[in-house]
Amino acid sequence: MIKYIKELNGRIFDYASHCVERYTFAELVDYAKDGIDDIACREWGLSGEEWQDAIFAALKELQIVERRV
Repeated sequence: MIKYIKELNGRIFDYASHCVERYTFAELVDYAKDGIDDIACREWGLSGEEWQDAIFAALKELQIVERRV
């Protein structure tokens, strides 16, 4: 199940929020298409699964935002 950003905690929430602020939906899809970003995981202190949770939550949030526009 894909969670909304507000359902995340700590570093996962912080990274998901960062992604929403930095990327459009299309840019985030393009960024994530190559799989887990090991550099971002190290920098943000995330596991691969946490990175994916953050990305999926950010994509869900961006999808909702772009529907409103």
